[in-house]
Amino acid sequence: MTRYLQESDNEGPITRIARVASDLMSYPSVTGAELPVLEHVERLLKGMGWHTERWPISNDERFNVFAAPAGKSPTVVLTTHLDVVPAPERLWLPKVEGGALRGRGACDAKGIAAVMIEAADSLRQEGCADVGLLFVVGEETDSVGAKAAVPILRERGIRYIVNGEPTEGKLVVAQKGVLAGTIVIKGKPCHSGYPHLGTDANGFLVELAHALRRIDFGSHPVFGDATLNLGMIRGGSAGNVVSPSAEIAFWIRTVRSSLSSREPIERIVHETAQRFSGIEVGVEVQVVNDPLELEALPHFETTVFCGGSDISYYVESGARVLMFGPGSLHHAHTDDEHVTLQSLEEGYTAYRSICRTIMS
Repeated sequence: MTRYLQESDNEGPITRIARVASDLMSYPSVTGAELPVLEHVERLLKGMGWHTERWPISNDERFNVFAAPAGKSPTVVLTTHLDVVPAPERLWLPKVEGGALRGRGACDAKGIAAVMIEAADSLRQEGCADVGLLFVVGEETDSVGAKAAVPILRERGIRYIVNGEPTEGKLVVAQKGVLAGTIVIKGKPCHSGYPHLGTDANGFLVELAHALRRIDFGSHPVFGDATLNLGMIRGGSAGNVVSPSAEIAFWIRTVRSSLSSREPIERIVHETAQRFSGIEVGVEVQVVNDPLELEALPHFETTVFCGGSDISYYVESGARVLMFGPGSLHHAHTDDEHVTLQSLEEGYTAYRSICRTIMS
């Protein structure tokens, strides 16, 4: 594991944050392979004097890590995820360059995890026993960690959950919803010299894609415009074969009830299919999350979050939910993922302020 900073006796908060973040980033914890980073953060927190628990997911290699001041039951939890998306090898070697921490997870969300640890620990050392930490798995795919945590958070009587995502140092007052799924098309293959003997799944796919892009999914005075992404399109078997199958994976960032947004998708699929004899087509919906309006706090700049997050599930815990984090989603999932050291330092101050405000 590469470490770009070694611990020293006189390091300040920003140096400790950068060191802890770089250590976390050195683990390639792509979703589903989080065990080494979970064990690392567990050792780190225990070494700092925190009481830790493993909250189970599905097996011994996937769990959430919960931490609280020894003998205490916090009512405020700072939480973020430790899984990341895949990356080129070089991004697993974190570095500080140009006033920024760079590498996979810098802003999404291991830099945030490090800031939360430093902020919560500083409050603990000042005698505040009301703040806990929760680090979860699976946010980048199915939010399995957050889903598993919800009943425990509810049982523990957690009053506030502060979810960390790169929000440019602003409190999120609204998060767009998601309607995501796959449209599966089945045609009939034949020799491309005699296309009338087959049914062209790719031809249907092309017309359907154009039709989908013409749909107006609406707008909202708070959430803004809904957006459609046809993130994966594939089909066919060979250049000289009329295509037997095709599929489109779509993600809609919704601004009204996601359930009501199914209707235009299914209507357009049905209308397009009527122009093709022999086509079989189905819509498989995998993710449905409604847009959310969230709590704001005085003296914090606010924003609308256009990505998805675990907060869609934390709202079911009964706790009051906020979302905030240093860094920008514009840099997440890119080959230039980074977060400035200044924003990490500002995030440290902000998390402390958020905790003090909601506990007062």
